[in-house]
Amino acid sequence: MLLKRMLEKKFRMEVFEAEDGLQGLETYRRTNPKMIFLDVAMPNMNGIEFLEAIRQEDPNIPVIVLTCYCEKETVDKMLRLGITDYIVKAEYITRLSERIESILESNGLLVI
Repeated sequence: MLLKRMLEKKFRMEVFEAEDGLQGLETYRRTNPKMIFLDVAMPNMNGIEFLEAIRQEDPNIPVIVLTCYCEKETVDKMLRLGITDYIVKAEYITRLSERIESILESNGLLVI
């Protein structure tokens, strides 16, 4: 939800969402997006399968992977398939949590 709001407000992008990889592929074909944000773990068609299908149709569309997976093999495979970048969700959540904690502590609002 945060990513969607940022894309819409800061970058004035129209955002389309999909429940799974198959729906994502249908949405891609219907909307012709300029960029794709992709999760690896999706039902019906995982992120790697989705990326393989997308690359057959458009080898140049920017794809940013948001994933909980940071296994070298998974990342390497996605890099070979031409992702533009990837962000490990755990790092994002950890950084966000640390910053919130720091702000609360500095304002005397957090008691540990």
